[in-house]
Amino acid sequence: MQRLRALRFDRIQLNAILVVTSFVAVLTLSSQSAASYPTYILALSMLVSARMWGDVFESRLIWLVLVLVSYLCISTFWSDPFSGRELVSTLTRGVLIFSFVVALAECQLRGQVQRWMSRALGIVGGLVALIAVAGFYLDPPETYRLRGFGQLDHPVVAGLILSIVVLFLLQTLLSDRSTLWRSVALIAMAPVFVAISLTGSRNVWVSCSIGIVVYLFATFIRDKRSFPIAILGMLCVAIALIAGLAINEDTVELVLPRGDSFRLEIWSAVWNRLLESGLLFGAGLATPDSVELNGEVFQHPHNMYLAVAFQGGLVALALFLALILMVLVYAYRRFEIPDAKLLVALMATALSSYLLDGHELIDKVGETWFLFWLPVALGVGISWNFSGERRENLSEMI
Repeated sequence: MQRLRALRFDRIQLNAILVVTSFVAVLTLSSQSAASYPTYILALSMLVSARMWGDVFESRLIWLVLVLVSYLCISTFWSDPFSGRELVSTLTRGVLIFSFVVALAECQLRGQVQRWMSRALGIVGGLVALIAVAGFYLDPPETYRLRGFGQLDHPVVAGLILSIVVLFLLQTLLSDRSTLWRSVALIAMAPVFVAISLTGSRNVWVSCSIGIVVYLFATFIRDKRSFPIAILGMLCVAIALIAGLAINEDTVELVLPRGDSFRLEIWSAVWNRLLESGLLFGAGLATPDSVELNGEVFQHPHNMYLAVAFQGGLVALALFLALILMVLVYAYRRFEIPDAKLLVALMATALSSYLLDGHELIDKVGETWFLFWLPVALGVGISWNFSGERRENLSEMI
């Protein structure tokens, strides 16, 4: 029995290391394929140990994850053009995502998220942001917008991932018992905030701010019944502020110097293509969703909700929204758990940013894993523990 416990401990600790390594690789490696290597090992580890985590299917949430991922992968069959190679690639990505979600859910139950990820992402994120800021001033890009290091080579992607790093730094600063690590988190915040500001993305600035405010609300509001009221109040203030800025042309130009970046035209074109393909089931995951406007090609819809609908129709969109809602419901039920508070803040960042960006829900490790599959995995861990008898001695093996 003791050997079995030791085996479980080693396995979950190995998975925690692989998860953190994958995220660190996104920050440091320019190749998405290279960053994916730890996720392949993670998937193999989960496959070999399937008997040890099979009780995850007691959670309703994991079934919704499985259905959404499976449906989007299956939609490759009616993509235009159909490619067998693309189908295999999509199925592989689906397996990697599902393995990651279950593995991180187990790590969450063991407290490994707090122990490993916050500190690792804080250090690496701070260093990466510092390098990116230094590069920006030493060799300013033509657009004068910061491009990050590794996979963070696009201003918006860099800003959104660093926004997630900010939340982990906040978690370390407010929750870590070590004075040393709190000091490290405080120091790392400076280059991360500078890097985010230099991206020049209003979407990133707003999404990051929303995530921070939600996390602070979740941390300092003790009565969970007051939390939705505070969030509603924040939204009302934000809407009133946006409406006030929109009235004056000078403030609109100040806030949106690039206008709406053709968002309305892009969304209209993608919506029309969706109607032509079939509103219920969509055009298929592998169908190109690029749009050409006035001789310029936009590679994706710049809206995750519309992208999911385009790929899988109203069926996929309904599953996507249902998954988001269920994750938030479980987080609210266990609001006293620190990871539930982090989950809500991560989701707030993602859901707000997805209004103006995002396009690929089924992908290798990268931006979407930080923004979406990470909080979903935390939700599965909370749901898994909430759903029934979950390894009574698991917490004793920390």
